[in-house]
Amino acid sequence: MPEDLAIFIDWENIYISTVTEYKSKPNVSAILEKAREYGRIVSATAYADWTDGDFRQAPPTLYSNGISPRYISARYFPGGKSQKRRTNSIDVMLAVECSDFLHNHPQVDTYVLVTGDGDFIPLVSLLRSKGKNVVVIGVSEATSYHLIESADHFISYASLLEEDRAARAQDKESKREAADPYQELVRAVETLKRGGKTRVLGQVKQQMIVQLGSFDERNAGFKKFKDFVVEAERRGLVNTVDQDLELQVYLPDEEVPDLQEADLAAEEPQSRSRSNGRPAREEQEPEPKPGFDLLEDLTPYELKTVCTSVASLEQPATFVEIFSSIRELDERGELELSREEIGEVITAMLDADYLNKIRQRPYKEAKADMTFYALNSDKQEVRSVLNGA
Repeated sequence: MPEDLAIFIDWENIYISTVTEYKSKPNVSAILEKAREYGRIVSATAYADWTDGDFRQAPPTLYSNGISPRYISARYFPGGKSQKRRTNSIDVMLAVECSDFLHNHPQVDTYVLVTGDGDFIPLVSLLRSKGKNVVVIGVSEATSYHLIESADHFISYASLLEEDRAARAQDKESKREAADPYQELVRAVETLKRGGKTRVLGQVKQQMIVQLGSFDERNAGFKKFKDFVVEAERRGLVNTVDQDLELQVYLPDEEVPDLQEADLAAEEPQSRSRSNGRPAREEQEPEPKPGFDLLEDLTPYELKTVCTSVASLEQPATFVEIFSSIRELDERGELELSREEIGEVITAMLDADYLNKIRQRPYKEAKADMTFYALNSDKQEVRSVLNGA
């Protein structure tokens, strides 16, 4: 008997992505057909402001395919220093109702999220922590590679556009079986290099999915894509190095940047000292910008919340993990900080020695160390904040 599955569709995200990349509206039937390969659909919901623009035409089609349109009204309001303007709460509502569904329907084993938004990574982590299988369907060119990495399976929407998918499936499967995954890895890195694109692990896997239609490192005998890349590195096919806060993949004949002394966290704010995308001239002194003060710009509750969130991470953590944990607090409504302000908070924590910088290899086969950060729990001020003193 097939497993039960539930589908949650971020309609605005998938609609904008397909129209932008393929000049066509989402093919609902193709999405459902693909989802049925993973189990029996017991619930399907799509989220959007159905009064907005072209979205008004979608509900009849969704209803006819057994998908319930969930109406989320647009809202505009200021908040925090940056006067944020939020158009709706689709991400929040989808995550809340998916979590509620998880609690009330324990028999459902598979969750299909139709989106490319990296903001759903915490939701994916929650579902997987409860033993659920998570499938993400999204437009490859517009999907967060972090989201791809966090899911159990990622399905490129491009594969759903084939007119005769069933007839071609056998041929594509034989091609995938004949393909050498290591050579496809090299080809993916070469393609990204020619396109001038970043080559972090998730982006490389995404390119392999584009090349092969689908790719699962477990078919090659590895639990994680990183382990697959490590084996390729051991074979001398690629090199990895910590760059821009993440591991990037290089070809063996490329010169691997030496970033041993790079202070990646300190480099982040420098991008704001540019004008029209060009570096400021050295002789021009930028106007001094007031620094972010943890004690003055954050309330005691906010500072404790931030420190507690960082302390909950596995120590040491990457800059991206710390940034994401604080951003999640903002999404839950516990803080009101923009992306820029979150970066300023982390920089201030480094300046105030609330965070210690640690350089170590993420895994023993890596060619270079990576910068990690650990909460300085030995510091009296940090202990006082965590204890609410």
